[in-house]
Amino acid sequence: MKKYQIILFVCLIFVAKLTAQEEASVEKSIFGIQAGVMGVWANSEVRLSNTITLRSEAGFAMTNWTIGRSFYGYDNEAFIPLVLSVEPRYYFDINKRYSKGLRIDNNSATFFSLKINYHAGWLMLSGKQPSNIQIIPTYAIRGNIGKHFNFEMGGGMGYQYTFTSIKEENNIWAFNTVLKVGYSF
Repeated sequence: MKKYQIILFVCLIFVAKLTAQEEASVEKSIFGIQAGVMGVWANSEVRLSNTITLRSEAGFAMTNWTIGRSFYGYDNEAFIPLVLSVEPRYYFDINKRYSKGLRIDNNSATFFSLKINYHAGWLMLSGKQPSNIQIIPTYAIRGNIGKHFNFEMGGGMGYQYTFTSIKEENNIWAFNTVLKVGYSF
């Protein structure tokens, strides 16, 4: 009788392990490059928890295009500074996608983030503009095209502080349009 109880106990543990639902998780780390309408970037994303990552990014992005006179006295010029970003991301639907059998590799899911950009006025490919910092809450989706290619679409609106003496340019609204295609290594 004791023998059957042990066998039954082992079978119950085995069945319980099989039926236990796995929790989905973001990738441990991702490194890639992305290009969009507004620029090119190299990025790295590191897992902080099952649904939260910290993304760091460096690249060149067109911040605005001036036609006519700007506050800084330049005519018809595109401003393309070095952009350094830090962005904590919360992939809020990764478990839902996993339970439906949808792809979650390379963090393919919808996310909220708080993007913090530093546009370096001292290093520009084109134009001259003072440095600024932006803090922009963003909502976007990341998806995969094949094994290594990915895309991101979304946007957000936040705050920008420009390091200038021109009062009208110090505290303004900032927008983050996310429309990128990339490759993950």
